[in-house]
This record gives sequence, structure tokens and C-alpha cells, in this order.
Amino acid sequence: MSTEISVFSLYKKIIKNYYNHNNFVVFKKPYDKKIFFYSHYNCSLDVKFFLIQNFKHDHTIKIYPKNIYCVDIQKLDKKTNIFPSFWEKNSSFLTDSCKYKKLIKDAIENIKKGFLKKVVLSRFIKIPFRNFYFKNTFIKLIHAYPNALISLWYNFHYGFWMGCSPELLIECHNKKLKISALAGTIWGSKKWTKKETEEHKIVIKYILHLLKSYKGSIHIENTKIIKIGHLKHLETLIHFLFYEEPNYYEILNCLHPTPSICGYPKKKSLDFIYKNEGYERQFYTGYIGIVHQNNMELYLNLRCVKIKEDKKEMILYAGSGITVDSNIYQEYMETENKIKNILSQLVFK
Repeated sequence: MSTEISVFSLYKKIIKNYYNHNNFVVFKKPYDKKIFFYSHYNCSLDVKFFLIQNFKHDHTIKIYPKNIYCVDIQKLDKKTNIFPSFWEKNSSFLTDSCKYKKLIKDAIENIKKGFLKKVVLSRFIKIPFRNFYFKNTFIKLIHAYPNALISLWYNFHYGFWMGCSPELLIECHNKKLKISALAGTIWGSKKWTKKETEEHKIVIKYILHLLKSYKGSIHIENTKIIKIGHLKHLETLIHFLFYEEPNYYEILNCLHPTPSICGYPKKKSLDFIYKNEGYERQFYTGYIGIVHQNNMELYLNLRCVKIKEDKKEMILYAGSGITVDSNIYQEYMETENKIKNILSQLVFK
């Protein structure tokens, strides 16, 4: 159960926990009408907690709340759009593309040689800032992307992370499981091609192969197109009803990272990423969400930005799935557009 509080009370709780260096998270689930707030409280009670896991599975944050608070989003001030975003003030903002394009070229060559079928390669950009509006940016994200998980979390060692993820990794309750296969991206007037559909099928096959180890009934929904801002993605929801309740932690550990953020085969893709990507993803492409005993609702940490208050610097991340049919320039532009998805919502003075 959660306790509804005023917007002002929520801001006070955020500020208090930040100054006390206490872990906290503010989030809104897709299509939900409420924002939830968890702050860490040292307890061993059997309660819900917010789980934050990095890409490599070697750093885990668990936020156990003493109380769960919520705010009705209708009570938020919608006038924040009067503030200019970083993108609006810096429409000519460009990033160095040579290194990433070479990385894509190397990946395509490895795929053509038969070493891989798909590998997801990512990059980051850094932008300096002076005065950043956390509140206004969070509200803009809520209104811009109602079908995404909007999150802002803080940890003393890892700083602030904010994101708007469109991808459900796993949702499970009792014997029911739901997984989203989300891969394949276009924008503007672009049309779907074999590249996007084949990339999407790789993710579906991977999930189905994993579920073959369990006894139960499966239902695969028709593939649909979802929109996140100016981007379109292919999504297929996969449902599984187990005859006996499984160990969902076991499934989660086998599932992540999926081919939508890593590639296929998994081990070879990970090896390529670790050897060639040239930086630590940290919590980008990890997962975040609610856990209660064996029940989970976790999302991939995508379209996210790491905010380093001490250095007045932000790091934004994006990736694209490389296959044999990839076009180097189009893959690069996909990352530009994904970065723009969140960059366009950042609010500064």
C-alpha cells in the first residue's frame, strides 16, 4: 500500500534524502497516473523494494522503503514546457561519429565472417551544464512519454540517473510471466525493412528458447509498432503460464542481457562489446524496477542520462543493433535519434 502526499511533500522528501546521502527513487510506470517514491530504510522486513542492477551484474542497489508514497500526476504543474530544453537551445549539437562508425564496420565484418548474428553497440556523449531543473525535466518526460517507465534515482556512489525506458524486461506474478521482445527502430518517414524485422526475430527466438526449459503454456501476441516520441519500435509481448511457480530470479539471470541490448550468441556478443566498445556502460542497459518476494516488474534502463552534479556534467547513452544488413550511417543516426529522445526533454535555465 502507498500513502498519497502532496507535490510539495514529495519535493521535501527528495531534498532531505539527497542531503542525507540516502538512496531514493522517484518513478512512474507506463500509463500509470501516479508517481511513486521509495527512500531506503535499513530494515529486513519482507517488503517491496526497488531493484537497480548494472549491465555487468556486478553492482546491485536495493532500495527498501519504510513507507511508499505516491503523488497524482494531475496535481503536477504542466507549465514546465515554457522552459527551453537543451536541444532547442543547441539544435546544431553534434557528436564525434568516426569512432562509433568504425566500431559498427568492425562488427559487420565479424558478422559476415559468421562469428556473430547480432551485436548491440552503444556510445555516450557528455554535455556540460550549469543549472539543471530536475523537477521540470521529470515532468516533461512524464507528459512526453506516457507509455514509458520514467525514473529518477540517486545513490551517493553513482550519482543521479534519469531515464524514460520503453522496454519491459520481465513482469511476473505467481505462475504468470510476461516478457517484451523489443527491437528494430525507425524514425521520420523511414519504412520498415528486412533488417529491422530480422533483428526483432532474433530477440523473440532467444526468449522462446529460454522458456522451452519450463513446463507451461505460451501465448505470443501479434507484433505491433510502439511510438516513443519520434521513434518507432517493433514489440512482441510473450506470455507464459507455468504449471508450477518457478524461480523467477533464475529466469531473470538467464534472460538478461537479451539480444535487444547485447546480441546473439550472447557470450560472443558480450566478448565483442567488452573488447571493443571502449567504455563501461555501468547502469545503462541494466534493469530497474519493483521486486516483492518472487514477483517482479523490471524494465531495461534505456534512454537514460547520468547526472554528475559535482562535475556539472551529464552523460547520455544510446545503442543500435548491428546485423549483416546494417547500414553504418543509419545505425549511427539511430543512436543520434535515441539520444535526442531524452536530450530534447532536458530543462535548463
